[in-house]
Amino acid sequence: MKHLSACALLFVSAIACASLPIQVSEEELIKNTDHLIVGRVIGVDMVDANGKEISDLKARTGPGLTNTIRLIIEVESVVLSSAKQVPHILKIPLDPFMHFNLGQIKDAHAGEQSPFLLLLKGSNFEPPFPGVFGKDIAEKEKFSNAIKSNKALEHEPSALDSL
Repeated sequence: MKHLSACALLFVSAIACASLPIQVSEEELIKNTDHLIVGRVIGVDMVDANGKEISDLKARTGPGLTNTIRLIIEVESVVLSSAKQVPHILKIPLDPFMHFNLGQIKDAHAGEQSPFLLLLKGSNFEPPFPGVFGKDIAEKEKFSNAIKSNKALEHEPSALDSL
């Protein structure tokens, strides 16, 4: 019984230390999106805290590590953007607190990739929340309308503005 209790404690400790993807509502995602882009993954890279490229397929990301895995995205079309010009190639970081290794992500994105929606923010075209930026292409109209509506509401004067 003592061994079973020790194993259970180790298991719970391991779960507590594991990273879980951040959960964000669609409303929060829409409010924090400046760019709605259709693109496809054409590559994967990894950089350290100084921006130096890492090629070791076993190199990891996660809490306490300073490596960042990025998806290299070819922009196919710009649905909405607050930028005057959107680069043809974007490097989008995955959540650095998730436990990944470079080889795992390269394998996941090997071969021809399907286009998907990217919801990004700011002049550096970053995910609105760490690791949260991709949606199915079938949701393009839904997100386009929601983002347009949200941006219109942001610029609409409220009754409080006249006080």
